[in-house]
Amino acid sequence: MPVQYFNKIPSKNSYPCPRSSYLDVSRNLRPDANAISISGFNTTIGTTYETIFRDGGGIYAFPGSALTMSLVSSSASDTMDVYLEGLDADYAPITETVTLTGLTPVTTSTQFFRINDARILSGSNVGDITISNGGTTHAYIAAGLGMHQSLVYTTQAGVSLYVTQVDFTSGTINSNKYMTARAKMIGNGATYVFFQSSFVTSQLSYNMQIPFRVPEKTDFTIEAKSSSGENELAVFLNGLLVED
Repeated sequence: MPVQYFNKIPSKNSYPCPRSSYLDVSRNLRPDANAISISGFNTTIGTTYETIFRDGGGIYAFPGSALTMSLVSSSASDTMDVYLEGLDADYAPITETVTLTGLTPVTTSTQFFRINDARILSGSNVGDITISNGGTTHAYIAAGLGMHQSLVYTTQAGVSLYVTQVDFTSGTINSNKYMTARAKMIGNGATYVFFQSSFVTSQLSYNMQIPFRVPEKTDFTIEAKSSSGENELAVFLNGLLVED
């Protein structure tokens, strides 16, 4: 989501409650920052690491170059508009709205280097909507959800992501079975796993008093694996996009 600019300058007397930097951002009162919330869900996490991505299966593959995307539904009933938000090859924000034609693929006129958001603009999607190029899925909207659920994000040029909260919710109920999650950054030709933790409980939360910074032009993902069999894991992330 690109940083948005606002001209409104609030009065100190206009606040019904104590001032908060986070509240200012959510109210669109900060010209240099934007709030961001990302949710991801993977229903079939096996014993090797997988990205928290609603389509499931393996590690998410980022495009190697800007690509035209193909959109198609598994239901002929889906003919609504789909909004895509992402970055071009220069990591500048781009958007496009595409009208689905059910089972017949339609392509974007814009070439996307990264996709950060995908959602329908009306109704409810009956089928699964796949957004892909050359057989590789880059965004996915499961039936009835209306938006993609993916812990995959890339920061635009000139903006950093400051992660303030991450919540993990798993289907683990067996004390002998556990989940392992890790956060990864890819940028400037290097890959960093900056967080890794195993947990048995069904919920794990991190509230960071000092936010973690994901620099500009950096891919950010969260991955997980199960100690045995398959498991489900949902992840919710809050953060701030702030101009560098």
